[in-house]
Amino acid sequence: IRWLHSQIQDLLKLDSADKARQEKIKVIQTRIATIGTELERVQAEITRIEGPDKERQAAAHKDRLKAYVAFFENVKEEQQTLEELYAPVNTRLSSESASEQEQALEFSVRWEADLNKWLERGGALFDQRKTVPYGTMQDLGNAARRILAPAWTSGDPEQIGPAMETFLAEFRKPGLPSRSYLRSDVSSLDLLQWLYEVDHLRLSYGLKYNGVELEKLSPGTKGIVLLILYLGMDIADSRPLVVDQPDENLDNESIYKLLTTYFKTAKTRRQIILITHNPNLVVNGDSEQVIVATCNRRGNGLPHITYQTGSLENAAPAGRGIRHQVCRILEGGSDAFQKRERRYSLPERRD
Repeated sequence: IRWLHSQIQDLLKLDSADKARQEKIKVIQTRIATIGTELERVQAEITRIEGPDKERQAAAHKDRLKAYVAFFENVKEEQQTLEELYAPVNTRLSSESASEQEQALEFSVRWEADLNKWLERGGALFDQRKTVPYGTMQDLGNAARRILAPAWTSGDPEQIGPAMETFLAEFRKPGLPSRSYLRSDVSSLDLLQWLYEVDHLRLSYGLKYNGVELEKLSPGTKGIVLLILYLGMDIADSRPLVVDQPDENLDNESIYKLLTTYFKTAKTRRQIILITHNPNLVVNGDSEQVIVATCNRRGNGLPHITYQTGSLENAAPAGRGIRHQVCRILEGGSDAFQKRERRYSLPERRD
C-alpha cells in the first residue's frame, strides 16, 4: 500500500509539473500571437511606406522643387521686362553719338543672394553638438557656397533646380534622419521651409558709372550721373526743369568740363532754371537770363528781397550790370567770363 501511495504522489507531481508547462506554453503561444500581430502591422507599414507613401513623398518633393524653380522663372521674367524697359537707354548709351560720360554709364541687372543671412537662419534649426548633413555647420555652409550660391546668382532657373537637388542629396541619406540633428523644438517641416525659402534672394537693378554702382559713387559723381540722365538722355521731354545747386560737391573744373555742355544742349529743347553759386554754370552754360536775388533786412527786422535780371551781356556802368554782379557774387566769375570770351573769340574785358 505504501508503494502505491508513493506512486500516486509521483504521478500527482508529474501532473502538476505538466499543468505548469501547459500554462507556460499558453503564455508563450499568446506572446507569439501578439508578436505575429505586431509583425503584420509593421510589415503593412513598411509596404505602405515603400509603396503609396514613398510615391506620394516623391511626388510632393517634385511639386515642391517645381514651385521653387517657378519663383526664379518669375524673377527671370521680371528681369527681361526691366531690360526691355531700359533698352532705349542702353541703345543711346552705346551709340556712336553718345558722349564719353554717357558711354561710361551702364544699366545693370543682377541676381543677389545673401547666403550668410540664409545660413544664419538655418543654423538656429540644428543641434550643432551633433553631426549635421555635410558634417558640421561650417561644412554645410561651404557646400552651399560651392553648390547653391553660383546657381542662385546665375539668373538661370535651369541651373537652380539641379543645384538644389544636388545640395539636398546629403539630407536624404538613410543613416542620417533629420531627428538626429534637429533641435528638439524644430520639426522636419521647419527644415524644409528653411531649405526652400527665398527671402534672401532678390533682383537688383540700377545704374553703373565706370563700373561702379550708383549708390557707391561719391555725392559729386552721383550728381553728375543723375544730371546726365536728366539732360542728356531724356531728349523727348520738353517740360521745364528746375535744378537746385547742381554744382554741390563738384569742383569748378568738373563743372566746366562735364556739365556746361549738357546744359547748353538741353536748353535748346526745354527751359532750364538753375539755382547755383557756380560761375561756370552761369557764364559758360550760356545763360540767357540771370536773376540776382538780394536779401536785406528792414528796420522792423523782416527780410526784404530785391531782384535784378538781365543777360550776361548786360554791362551797365557804375557796377549795375549783370556782368558786374556775377563777378562780384560768384567766386571765379571773372575767370568764367574770360573762358567764355576766348571761346567766342571776343575781346576780353576786366570788370
